[in-house]
Amino acid sequence: MMDRTAFRRTLPRLRRIFSGTGQSSAFRCVSNAVKSDVKKHRVRKSLRTLCLVALAIPLGCDLPDRYDIESFEKPAPWHSDASSSYASQASNTARPSSAADAMRQSGMPEILTPGQSPSAAMGTVSGKPASQASAGGIANRLADEWETWQIHSLRSTILGGIHAKSTRTVDNQIKVELEEQGLTYRGMLQILESNQQTFWHDANGDLKKVDCTFRRGPIESHRTIEITASEVQFVDDRLVTTQKKTLRINSPLGGPLHVYQTLRRKPLKEGETREAKVLLPIMGEVATLRLQHNSLASPSVLTPQGFQEVVLQEASCLLSLDPKRQRESVYWFDDQGQVQLYHVSNEQRFSYGCKESQYKLLGKEFLNQDYPIALQVQGKPLETESSLLAGDLRQVGYKILWAKPPAPESVTSDEEEATEPESDTPDDDDNSRIALAPRQYLQRGGDGVEQKLIVSRVPVPQSKLRDRFDQFGGEDTPADVAATSLVDYRSATVRRIAKATANSPDFTTAERAMEMNRTVHSLLSFRPLSQGMRPASQIADSSTADSTEQSILLMALLRSAGIPSRMVLGIRHQAADHISPTKDLALPFQTRARLPDGNRFVYHAWVVAKVDDQWICLDPVEGTETKPDCLAIESTDMKDIDPIDLVEKFIDKLSRMQISIYAVVRGA
Repeated sequence: MMDRTAFRRTLPRLRRIFSGTGQSSAFRCVSNAVKSDVKKHRVRKSLRTLCLVALAIPLGCDLPDRYDIESFEKPAPWHSDASSSYASQASNTARPSSAADAMRQSGMPEILTPGQSPSAAMGTVSGKPASQASAGGIANRLADEWETWQIHSLRSTILGGIHAKSTRTVDNQIKVELEEQGLTYRGMLQILESNQQTFWHDANGDLKKVDCTFRRGPIESHRTIEITASEVQFVDDRLVTTQKKTLRINSPLGGPLHVYQTLRRKPLKEGETREAKVLLPIMGEVATLRLQHNSLASPSVLTPQGFQEVVLQEASCLLSLDPKRQRESVYWFDDQGQVQLYHVSNEQRFSYGCKESQYKLLGKEFLNQDYPIALQVQGKPLETESSLLAGDLRQVGYKILWAKPPAPESVTSDEEEATEPESDTPDDDDNSRIALAPRQYLQRGGDGVEQKLIVSRVPVPQSKLRDRFDQFGGEDTPADVAATSLVDYRSATVRRIAKATANSPDFTTAERAMEMNRTVHSLLSFRPLSQGMRPASQIADSSTADSTEQSILLMALLRSAGIPSRMVLGIRHQAADHISPTKDLALPFQTRARLPDGNRFVYHAWVVAKVDDQWICLDPVEGTETKPDCLAIESTDMKDIDPIDLVEKFIDKLSRMQISIYAVVRGA
């Protein structure tokens, strides 16, 4: 096979042969043997053709800069038996067909197919063709010093994004910080999810330690991971309990960003395959990762000038937990190893590399999300200019339709029509009932699929209910006054606040409870996004807290005075002046409006307390009793609970409720 140096040395000689001057000895032998000019011309033409054929073979193999259109033919999709299918694809230079199909379904531009030619305007994010990157520049860059931003898109709707940063510490460790945030949609329910992870690697890139913080709606949980030569140790802080787990390993591990790290250190070469063991911190498992170079490709990526087709390297990745649990994905990266586009096969979600300014602009929907959960409530508006002049809310009538749980991470497209929930009666009666709170009245009758609920500002007399409504009631239990790991009212901090609050002997029980409610309101500034659940003693030492934390502190104060109390998880109407538009036609993506026009309800927690033989609703965020725009979904006495399971039950129940407002009454 002829290399480029040999080709350069041979080229002048070939030119002399083809020009007829400076002929080689071989050609002079032919000329002496053949006297005829016609025969001389035929021999010269034949030799010229043979030389071109001989040169064509090494040219096709030795010139990696060659842009071969035939390399974009698609191979067979991945098989569950990775050992055989992966090896068979080593010589194939195109991405899996499942990724191609997903890209077509999502409306994203496809890579070139046979018969097409690359655009003359095609470039890379760096502004020069990917094939002409400087080898010296790649060798001299700091492979472990990088920062990247990515936007997650599903059918051209932005769902979330990632910010990752890698640095070398003074003790020569590699520290990688990952921050991912996004919105999950279950029907019309909007849930904020995020995870913050910090990875410490040794100088060789082997993973040694991981710190994780996960958010799911209104609650955060934590996990720490220690990696030794033989095992991985997980410690989960579930707020009220600690769980531990150990996995045995026999080789060094990489982290979930291993593909980004290995490509930065040494970009994948044509036909090359790499394999590694990687830790998946969220799943708490170790997987086998196989990365295979495919070809050059020309996907549409996000550049500072908007979407452009660029020439990038392409690699397929197979992540395997076991033969039955595998995930295929495709990475498109430049010659410096920087990932510009990422896609999980058989999904319609793509992750686009972008600049920091683009990330903040395109991601403002999830970056500026101010509440952990939001829900659209149709029907009559709670707020209009005329209704506000009529006075405060007196009563609100809600209609609830129950449906089976929708699939998570679903986004309703603009073209899709809203569908009615399935009319099958849920099997579990407890999961098709809301937890009533004081001044909430559930109308009886019906098949359980449709329910009507009236929430009143003041209690409705029993004579008007006429046994047609279910209402909150019942006796208090020892659990309603018990100290728990979260409601730790025996702590010194809580006792000090309780002693200074409502200590007048002239106070009734109701007055003492209301004063404690106002005290929590004045001590803590409301912050919609916080840890969610932590001991009352810690909350008392804080200056800010969300509605859940303020409710925990109020429960501790109430129970310290012997007042029975419970926590309610529900939703509350958000005033229109708190909503800012997010739709901008000038952006490359058509960003989703925060929620459709109508009544926006957000996550909210409050306390029910029993005073003077009746139950009342106390809202420490407002320092008053709750209003009819608060709707209870779940309640708990906080005894023997798992906070994470409690929030999941709340989200599942709320996602199955299609809520509308059929009546609004204002005035004194």
